Amino acid sequence: MGSTCSKTNAKTTTTADVVVTTNDSIANTFNDNNSCLLAVQFENVKSIRVLKYQSAIDEWTIIHEIPVKGLYRTAIVKQYMLFHDWQDGVRVCCYDTTTRAIRTLKPLKADQPYWSCYCAAEYQERLYLIGAETHDNSKVYAWDPEKDVLTEAPKLIIGRTRTTALKHGYLYVAGGMISNDGNERDTNSVERYNPRRNCWERCAPMLQARAVAGLASAGRFIFVVGGDCAATPTNMVERYDTHTNKWTQLSAMHIPKIFPGTIFFNNRLMVCGNSSDQEDCSLVEEFDEATKKWIRKNKMPIDGSFSYMVASPAWVRQLESLN
Repeated sequence: MGSTCSKTNAKTTTTADVVVTTNDSIANTFNDNNSCLLAVQFENVKSIRVLKYQSAIDEWTIIHEIPVKGLYRTAIVKQYMLFHDWQDGVRVCCYDTTTRAIRTLKPLKADQPYWSCYCAAEYQERLYLIGAETHDNSKVYAWDPEKDVLTEAPKLIIGRTRTTALKHGYLYVAGGMISNDGNERDTNSVERYNPRRNCWERCAPMLQARAVAGLASAGRFIFVVGGDCAATPTNMVERYDTHTNKWTQLSAMHIPKIFPGTIFFNNRLMVCGNSSDQEDCSLVEEFDEATKKWIRKNKMPIDGSFSYMVASPAWVRQLESLN
């Protein structure tokens, strides 16, 4: 049904220098009372479409279309929706939800070497670009979309590409591909950026090395879902406890998923995607921690791959007002 890759290939150091604490500053768990769940379709031939989830009836509705195509993943910074492009790695499209203005920006300048497989995540109202330089993939850049200013952030402890990042009080980076003497392999290394110390700290490594996984957070926990394990899509799921700095393996998904849309919403872990972009990527599964089981949900109403994100009801109303 799916890959449950062997753990014997994961050789990343297990030394953790993260300080275990019980009072991390983390976001509240998102639910219908405080947030709206959105899905952003990418790689559409005509436009990017934004959908809103109606949890009471398990249905998605298209609420807005943006006349931009060919872009990959989405992040929200202030009133901006940022679409960063893996195919043209120097390009980021910035959509202003208050004016409908679209700017195509190039924070990674054309004459600067870059990876086409970098990771981008919002943190402290900037877009952090991780693994974006060819000659040194430990480099991290922070980009302010409002000012179009790129600054260099502290380097990762272990350079990597095809990683995944998540804001959860700190900025966490999990897994990815590392290169050693020309040989590439998956890593189970996890790091977090501590803004108070202005450096990256090692966290306990994942149980399974993997790249292009999905990440979601809830309360004290971070979930790592699916990804690519030794060039094989995996359905494995792990949960990290930020208070104890320990990982726990959870029940595997029905279908392996690479770089899936992943979110924790209404006390459920929701995942959308498939084992490749050549498959039906509109499949949705949901994990119920009470029963420890995955259940199939209604498919997305349109084809394509999706980014999942949450926004305030006021932010969504502003987006809908542009129609």
